[in-house]
Amino acid sequence: MANPPRLMTLDTTQLARLLNMTPRQVQRLKAEGVLILARDEFGDEKRGRWEMVPNVHAYIKYLKGYAKLDDASESTRLQLTNKRLAADAEMAVLRLQEYKGTLHRSADVEFVWTQKVTAFKARVQAIASRISRLLVGQTKYPVIFDTITTETDLCLREMSEYDSTNFRDKSEQFLSEQGAIALGVNGEGESNTADEAGE
Repeated sequence: MANPPRLMTLDTTQLARLLNMTPRQVQRLKAEGVLILARDEFGDEKRGRWEMVPNVHAYIKYLKGYAKLDDASESTRLQLTNKRLAADAEMAVLRLQEYKGTLHRSADVEFVWTQKVTAFKARVQAIASRISRLLVGQTKYPVIFDTITTETDLCLREMSEYDSTNFRDKSEQFLSEQGAIALGVNGEGESNTADEAGE
């Protein structure tokens, strides 16, 4: 009966050179179960001897496993980077639209319309007191009609006027009067308080 072919074995230093690592790294990979010592005919480990082919194959498999992990983490990192870049680009577009006056913050719209509606209400309520003296003793229908129409038209015209700069200007004016922090186009706070101005 022919003896089985002997596998080529290497010592630790030779295997380390073959795998482009240090002998200490070889020992670490052995402890992790990646590399295995050669065995004698009785199945006992040969101290400091490594079978070349099985260990090279085991190390290649080990590296492939790491490559898959790296690919997954790299893919996740790229996805997150792309999402962040997309969000940054969207924010830049929104800021530009806000700066040009084609986009308004909801807080600005609410503030301006509250001011407009309040002014409109006050003007409508003042119509009676403003024109009642003008109409005392007036008996001509066209004069009465024109006087009332003129006042109502003034109220309606004021309500219908739209100026996009009002949204930002009026909001910032109100905030500065209140001593609050007004947000600039870049989203950074600019303090308008008297205390901080003195520092």
